[in-house]
Amino acid sequence: MSNAIARIRAYHKVTKHSFSGYAPSPGFLDWDAQPNPFRRYDGAPLFALPLQKECLPVRYSDLYTGTVEATPLTRESLSRFLELAFGLSAWKTTGMESWSLRHNPSSGNLHPTEAYIILWQAIDHKFVPGIYHYAAHEHALELRAVLAEATAQKLQKMQPNCFGALGLSSIHWREEWKYGARALRYCQHDVGHALASASYSAAMHGWQIRADTTASDQEIVDVLGLAHSNSECEPEHPDLIAFIAPRDSEIVDDSGIWNTLARWVTDWRGSANQLSGEHAHWPQIISSLPFLEKTSSISAQPSSDNNIMSTAFESSQVAEKIIRQRRSAQRMQLGDGISRQEFLQMLARTLPSSRSVPFAALPYTTAVNLLIFVHKVDGLAPGLYALVRSPNLYDNFKQAMQTQDFSWEPVEDCELPLYTLSAPMDYRKTASQLSCYQGIAGHSAFSLGMIANMQNTIETEGAWAYRRLFWEAGLIGQVLYLEAEACGLSGTGIGCFFDDNVHDLLGLEAEGNWQSLYHFTVGKARVDQRLTTLSGYHHLQRNKTSGEPLDEPVAT
Repeated sequence: MSNAIARIRAYHKVTKHSFSGYAPSPGFLDWDAQPNPFRRYDGAPLFALPLQKECLPVRYSDLYTGTVEATPLTRESLSRFLELAFGLSAWKTTGMESWSLRHNPSSGNLHPTEAYIILWQAIDHKFVPGIYHYAAHEHALELRAVLAEATAQKLQKMQPNCFGALGLSSIHWREEWKYGARALRYCQHDVGHALASASYSAAMHGWQIRADTTASDQEIVDVLGLAHSNSECEPEHPDLIAFIAPRDSEIVDDSGIWNTLARWVTDWRGSANQLSGEHAHWPQIISSLPFLEKTSSISAQPSSDNNIMSTAFESSQVAEKIIRQRRSAQRMQLGDGISRQEFLQMLARTLPSSRSVPFAALPYTTAVNLLIFVHKVDGLAPGLYALVRSPNLYDNFKQAMQTQDFSWEPVEDCELPLYTLSAPMDYRKTASQLSCYQGIAGHSAFSLGMIANMQNTIETEGAWAYRRLFWEAGLIGQVLYLEAEACGLSGTGIGCFFDDNVHDLLGLEAEGNWQSLYHFTVGKARVDQRLTTLSGYHHLQRNKTSGEPLDEPVAT
């Protein structure tokens, strides 16, 4: 085992929760140091994006079939893409305090992920080729750097079918403030959430998003301008950069485009704002970051088995409405279940496909299986099940479980790689206990844990791939969020769980290859009637002048 891999496994171990204690975290929440959820670049030109009044007439099921015609890149289409990917979906208020929600989910609603857009095709006289930061609160783009005409033309030649790229970075402090040492995990979940959110939004426009697996962290820092000159501001750590192109267009692999772009961009505009006056530092994260760096020499080999096509389910529901109404349930109604068809539809959507959203956006080898606690699914016995998301993972996953208690029988009349481990059996109490005693894991229709092929992956791809395992889990989480909404239900991602107690249930070695990364639950949400919900951009002046009431409640 290399030193880098050993250090990352050590980080993973020390940030595990258990029945006997939790990972290092703040003893209390310092509300005076709560991070500002909105990064801005003071002094950078700010260009407002138009707010859309009507939903695109695109069916939700069409996002998976790739049948949506490509929309031209315009100010309006770029605006809708960014809003549905990263924009504000609503505000919640008690009357005394208010907080915003976004279309992309985030652990604790803390939103460490920042989004950047690189355009090498001009949209109009205002949105010229350049590097922009998306300001979610203002629904606007901050121009960080202008691309010279010669540079833009060169980029167009290197990627002729792409009109730009999406960059993602993480401000770890936003999660560290609340969660301490385990925050690095949650930041990576949110990268996956954000990439999936962007993938769905792009699919609504007939576009595709695909992460460039050859880009190094240093190249991302250089092309997004993340080496902030303001030493007081919280650092942003590079995550990924992804091409944006019409759906059926070919994207050139390993084009060397980022190194070229970094050499030509030197005139950066704006200074990043400081998000907190005081900070706490977590040595578990600081000491791990150097070993998580992705270099340009490291690239993944996209899996040849990522072509398991999800079972087709037709839906007349409008995709944009489902995306806009996505919420994380805080409590579940005990006893409410779902149909077998709805359950299988959700699981089918989580299967990887190199041709379908959102997994086409992350072209790495499939590494995550699902451990499912079925509580109340009509036509399916309650119990413990496993969805093996790649046939290449079946043997290793099954053999790693050092228990004779599981049957591993394929679920009858089911085309999915879904196996019964232990049923019928009531796992509601167990599911809640394993998820840090949270009732939402046991009161739902079903909950699940995402178990990753960790050691094999990081030995094959390098220690940095620890991050992308959580990205894959985040993608799955966003699929489940939207699938739940499509079925009239709600989902909630659960980052707090007792790692090795999950492994014990399965007979997995505590520090073995397979590791639990993320939990999720789906059911009927209990709505808090004490809160008022306002539209996401009710606060903007351009909304006020359009006649929209300032405090108009919208459906929760």
